[in-house]
Amino acid sequence: MTLATKPVIHIVGMGSMGTLLAVNLLQSTNTEVIPLFRNKDRLAQFQKDADSTIGIRKLFEKNTPLIIKKVENSFCPTNFPGTHIQNLVITTKTYQTKSALQPYLPYIDSNTNLILIQNGLGVLEVLREEVFPQSENRPNLFQGVISHGCFQDKGFIYNHAGFVGIKIARVPWSQEDLVQTKEFVTKDVNENSLVKILTEPTFAKAFNSEIMTYQEMLFGQLFKFFINACINPITATMDCDNGEMVDVCRPVFVSIIEEGLDILRIAYKPLFEYEETYNDVEGYPSLDVNAVLNVEHLANEIIDMGCVVNAKNSSSMRQDTRYLRETEIDYINGYLVKLAHDLGLSPDSAKVNKTISELVNLRLGLNRKRASVR
Repeated sequence: MTLATKPVIHIVGMGSMGTLLAVNLLQSTNTEVIPLFRNKDRLAQFQKDADSTIGIRKLFEKNTPLIIKKVENSFCPTNFPGTHIQNLVITTKTYQTKSALQPYLPYIDSNTNLILIQNGLGVLEVLREEVFPQSENRPNLFQGVISHGCFQDKGFIYNHAGFVGIKIARVPWSQEDLVQTKEFVTKDVNENSLVKILTEPTFAKAFNSEIMTYQEMLFGQLFKFFINACINPITATMDCDNGEMVDVCRPVFVSIIEEGLDILRIAYKPLFEYEETYNDVEGYPSLDVNAVLNVEHLANEIIDMGCVVNAKNSSSMRQDTRYLRETEIDYINGYLVKLAHDLGLSPDSAKVNKTISELVNLRLGLNRKRASVR
């Protein structure tokens, strides 16, 4: 008699979201979590300095103890055992995705489930054109749009600052397949190993996870994109916690949103026309796209979710500029600038987001200069 083995999830990127996900998986599912680090030094730091432990402190709950979990196995490219990767989570910075995946490509195939849990847009294009150009080798691709607020305390201990949730969907490799039926999602829930784990009742409740069609997820992803496009660069430039700017941020948020919506309405035309095309068709979920993705609603929701619910959070982009790391600005506000150019729009169509991107780079450059002369 062969004993059943635990399902395994490999995670590339043990930062705030990778750690938050890993702790919740270990706490609420019978799953083995295996972190994959970028090099042997980072692996040694985790195994020796941190004793292979990760932890989460829930700031939104009173008198909640630090949740500590021990990880049984962890690897880097030089000591990876060479086994097939069934379920892979990518929570690195967007610009690190290609290089982070490269060492593990021999162990990824069309049977692998790969989920991106990242800020910004534009990674799909990189995966399709540069990482998996041959369609027969492409894994089952999923996207997770996470709204939990989380930032580093020390080492591999992180503060869970705001409890919101995560939206998950299978991502089509071709934009021609943007629209999916509910039956498509049900099939994954019943048959796909990664989706089964992420929909387990205990995990779904603990992490507030929700599986949906791609167009529903894209709807949520664009909503989250605007949260990132407003909160991240402004907190980074001004070097402030989210809640500090609650009473003064609306004008700049509105400018970012107005310009971004004009660009995305062209780039994602099928989504913005979804209501009149699919809302009354059996098997397709109803979406109030234009009722949600409009300037007034987005500004109100971003201020509430970003500055009130996650008032104590320090955005990932602010943390990056503080610790002199590269930021994801090119995949957020900078992505809107690139998209406008690729669509053949005038340079003025993205002037606000271009300025915002330049201010973030200015903040990072200034911080690096100050650090070098100390």
